[in-house]
Amino acid sequence: MFLIILLIYFIILIFLEIIFIISSRYKNKTQELYNIIEKDEDKDKDKDKEINKTIDEEMILNTSKYDLDIKNYVGKFYIKNYYGFFINLDTWNLLKADKIYQFNVPVNIKILKLKEKDDIKYYINK
Repeated sequence: MFLIILLIYFIILIFLEIIFIISSRYKNKTQELYNIIEKDEDKDKDKDKEINKTIDEEMILNTSKYDLDIKNYVGKFYIKNYYGFFINLDTWNLLKADKIYQFNVPVNIKILKLKEKDDIKYYINK
């Protein structure tokens, strides 16, 4: 008798799990952590014009003479002349120059100034 009840219990659990998988398949996916918009000089001139327009209209140029450390940043970020890191949940990811990053969740951004003469130039949302 106990084995029959246990078997019915597992059959119900399997049935519920299948229903959950099917129902969650059609829900909207959550947003990604970040999106990258690259600048390609050779491939598509129209795309580059749109990216430059985005940088000019929606973003503000900032410069820094020292290392940069931005906490809990959400939005678009573009770095012009350095490489850096963005950190989320103790995972370090590389920030490359000449790419627009759209962060959808709060991240910490660290940029180390390695060249003595050049200032760090970066764009952030208005």
